[in-house]
Amino acid sequence: MNSWSAVLDSCPGLLVCVINLKGKLLYASNGYKAVAARLFGHKCTEGSNYPPLITEVDKLFHEILTAACLGESNAVEITENGKNWELTASPLRTNPKKVDGVVVRITSELENQNQIHENQPPVQSGAEILNAVPFRACVVNNKGMILAANKFLSSSSKENLTGRNIIEFFKPLSNVGIIKIISRRSGSVEGRIPAFSIEKNFCDELYLDENLNDPAEEKTEIFSVVRVHATPIKWQNSECVLLTFEDVTEKSKLQSQLRRLLSFDSSTGILNRRGIEHLILKEFGRAIRDGEDLSLIMINIDNFTALNETMGYAAGNRTIRGFVAIMKRTLANYSKSVIARWSGDEFLIMSHCSGAAAVVLAKDIREHAPGIQISAGIADLASGSYAGVSDFIGAAYDAMIFAKDNGKNNSVLAKNS
Repeated sequence: MNSWSAVLDSCPGLLVCVINLKGKLLYASNGYKAVAARLFGHKCTEGSNYPPLITEVDKLFHEILTAACLGESNAVEITENGKNWELTASPLRTNPKKVDGVVVRITSELENQNQIHENQPPVQSGAEILNAVPFRACVVNNKGMILAANKFLSSSSKENLTGRNIIEFFKPLSNVGIIKIISRRSGSVEGRIPAFSIEKNFCDELYLDENLNDPAEEKTEIFSVVRVHATPIKWQNSECVLLTFEDVTEKSKLQSQLRRLLSFDSSTGILNRRGIEHLILKEFGRAIRDGEDLSLIMINIDNFTALNETMGYAAGNRTIRGFVAIMKRTLANYSKSVIARWSGDEFLIMSHCSGAAAVVLAKDIREHAPGIQISAGIADLASGSYAGVSDFIGAAYDAMIFAKDNGKNNSVLAKNS
């Protein structure tokens, strides 16, 4: 524990404690003791059971400790006087197959972290101290060159990290660059590092892709989502920066799953109204800027209400799913086209094609859907003067209503605005 104390107590951003599988507190840094006393009212007595099961926060604490003992990192957020703190429990392993205990870490919101780092003396460290840090960590110079990486971080890469620039290894998720926090010698940034395989449920951006309508999970590139914290350090008599990597992959996956729930229709797996509106907003501006074709096709299944009333909900749902499958197969022949469920029996297709081509697309769908009659309204960006996305969608919708009111089972191209 002495080697841990040497580095943890001198790193102001590392507020940690270590708990064994029997629930005994093995170690707590001075910074952790101070913050835990204020946030939880805990007395961090090494060798005693920790934490006590008294408050609601203690119950949450025990839940994330249990998850960590089973090998899964977990976290809970705590608010104190308007400031957000995060309590993270991660499994501590001396080998990849065995959990020996739990490392608990407290981190504050970014503003507080930056404030904590100000005017703090640099950490004095050596190779043995770096390996004692129970997180992935490395030391970089002011140009981002990796001077040393501990065993936890080195295991994340098949290549030797020493001598490489950190930007070759770490890919930021935002515009805040890793070099910026290195030059500041403080702060945090989220990004990706290699060597971890996760499932992708929803991409950060809704790109035009034929796979967009496929709800099945798929394997992606091997990486882990991490939050990197920078701390000033003295390394071999030079002013350097200690970078510690906090794994937030599970949190990132949860956020992706929530975005998927908000943007995809649970019954059919295609985009919902919110998802397609987001995509149209992006493509609307790009099409105007680049002079590209863009059309919307609003589709309604004729007489669907009567089908539901006579055949029942289950039959109606089978009809919806079958029709979606037909549209997806048809759209496979049309590049840069996306389908969404606008409402119960209404669908919206966005396609990078002219209005005339969109009319052909609607006809193609109708011919591939025997037994299903549809009314379609088409709006062509190039042939109208639309003030915004709402007007553009509204034109397609009004044309669809006109088609329904004038015989149904036909397509109507919106008039020039």
